[in-house]
Amino acid sequence: KKKTTRTMMIRSAVALCLLLLPESSLAFVAPRAGYTTRTNVLTQSTSDDINEPIRSIRDDDEEGTMNRRSFFVGSGLAAASALLLPNVALAEDSSIGSSKDHPIVVLGAGGKVGKLCTQILADSGKYVSATTRSGRDVFDGSSASPYVTFASADVTKLDSLEAALKGASGVIFAASASGKKKGGDPAHVDYLGVYNTAKACLAAGVPKLAVVSAGTVSRPDSAGFKATNFFVKYVYGEKVMDYKIAGESAMRDLYAGQSACGYTVVRPGGLNDKPSVGSSKVHVSQGDVYSSEISRTDVALVTVAALLKGKATDGTTFELNQVEGVGKAMDSLPTPPTELVHAGASTFDGLLDGLLTDAQLKSKYGDLINDSFKGSGIEPVTSLV
Repeated sequence: KKKTTRTMMIRSAVALCLLLLPESSLAFVAPRAGYTTRTNVLTQSTSDDINEPIRSIRDDDEEGTMNRRSFFVGSGLAAASALLLPNVALAEDSSIGSSKDHPIVVLGAGGKVGKLCTQILADSGKYVSATTRSGRDVFDGSSASPYVTFASADVTKLDSLEAALKGASGVIFAASASGKKKGGDPAHVDYLGVYNTAKACLAAGVPKLAVVSAGTVSRPDSAGFKATNFFVKYVYGEKVMDYKIAGESAMRDLYAGQSACGYTVVRPGGLNDKPSVGSSKVHVSQGDVYSSEISRTDVALVTVAALLKGKATDGTTFELNQVEGVGKAMDSLPTPPTELVHAGASTFDGLLDGLLTDAQLKSKYGDLINDSFKGSGIEPVTSLV
């Protein structure tokens, strides 16, 4: 009992020292000069709170003194909590991206959504390996983040992914077709690429994979499906929506029966480059019934939230739209039950509470979903390897 009391006194003294020491004495734990730490945007609900930190990861003009008082006070409080409170097991998703040796790998970090995911994760204090085919700095030297590294990965080549995903604690697939000349058509990126990524994640034991797909992808008779296929084929290649649903299906087949590794699929509506509208104005649903526009920033925020939520979103697929203007993708579709619609949440994380798994969705609402559609005229994935 005396030993326990003495230990608690020592812990209290150390915690107090951490809080009272001057900033110069704590420089050894400071972030690299030039990086501005920010509030975790995933816990913010208003668009003003969210969009300010999303604008850029930029150099600081105050020689590294940027908000250090806030940083050190926060560090001191965190250390005090660790010292004074009893040891507790970490939440299952807290390990995702918490170590430089086990980062979150963003595939397609050179694209708009991938770059935003990288930025949001870094702003949230998560270690990220931002990958492109070339391995370039996607921020063109403007980021001084200690949380971001850059690496090369080609989703069309399994061996490239196996190297890039080694040791990853989570993966975001944000790659998209860019045309045969630039690096891949829909067949090789949205289909083979997702298949390769799932295969590499399972081989490496990556706990969570988040795939950014597309809304109405299981509704081939919808205007959204047809219009996307029509316009994209002239730029990136044929049947992008068919290949996206084929990629989803191939991935689910690989994950069938898996318990150690999980996936989640995010299906956004029509993308725009507007600022975030905030979580309270974002509409999450299941069944691929609803559609509207959604900003890429909100897509990235929700994708990151789904990844970091850990097992709570394992085996789930959901659609993501803006509340304003949301409507059925086809008038003939039935209205989904209320448990499949999530809106008005105060945080992005909260939007994802209560999602049904794909298996539960099929069991309870098999008549609503179009589970049998896996793309039209799709070749076996093995023929693309």
